[in-house]
Formats: sequence, structure tokens, C-alpha cells
Amino acid sequence: MSRYNDGFKERAVQMMMPPNAMPVAQVSRKTGVSEPTLYNWRNQFRNQGIAVR
Repeated sequence: MSRYNDGFKERAVQMMMPPNAMPVAQVSRKTGVSEPTLYNWRNQFRNQGIAVR
């Protein structure tokens, strides 16, 4: 079972997208999610065709 639900992941990735465009390190500090995990989530969204910075 995933530790984070899909809605949480989506909100975290949205923080990295315009107009917010927060750096991964800042999103990590804000959410408590590790940077490698955030990079994985961002890549998953990119692979789905969703533009992420």
C-alpha cells in the first residue's frame, strides 16, 4: 500500500508546476517527502504527458 495517496502526490507535483514552480528542495521541506521521491513522482507525471518543470 502506498504511503501517500494520489491526491497528495498530485498536489506536491503541482507545487513544482507553473505558476508556483517551486524547486524540488523547497517542496520537500514543505511536504516532508524526500527529494528522490518527488523526482520520481514528477517523472511519473511527465511520462503521462503532463508538463512539469
